[in-house]
Amino acid sequence: MNVKETVKEVVQGHNLVHLATIGSDGVPCVRGVDYATDDNENILYVVTRKDSRKAEQIRNNRKVAFAIDHDCPEWDDIQKLKYIKGTGTASLIEDPEEMQKAFGLLIQKFPFLKNLPGDPSDFVGIKVELKEVLATDNTISFGYTEAVTY
Repeated sequence: MNVKETVKEVVQGHNLVHLATIGSDGVPCVRGVDYATDDNENILYVVTRKDSRKAEQIRNNRKVAFAIDHDCPEWDDIQKLKYIKGTGTASLIEDPEEMQKAFGLLIQKFPFLKNLPGDPSDFVGIKVELKEVLATDNTISFGYTEAVTY
């Protein structure tokens, strides 16, 4: 399996990305957010309130860092672990077609998002483009990591 296949496996096999943005004071802010993707392993879609701190931080600074992984309660789980981390850029989705695509993918993966409180116009889609990715695959050897740039 090549590194892009590992990235795709991780992206498609998880629900939560730990996304770090930068506040106006220069301090990083990390939160876990549900995401969806299509066949493009380096594009993630997220939904948030338009007035959220996350949206404000992305408006001011598109640079993000991320990690997609999961906990491992047993040694056997650690030996099978594959995860990714790295940097990228995020943008608020302005194009109506891309917004429809993003929300469609999110609702398909997370049907409960249809019941978000408030008016749909209160929310905005975020496109996260993964740029520099480190993919770790412990099935090859413990801590084995390869880099890929998109």
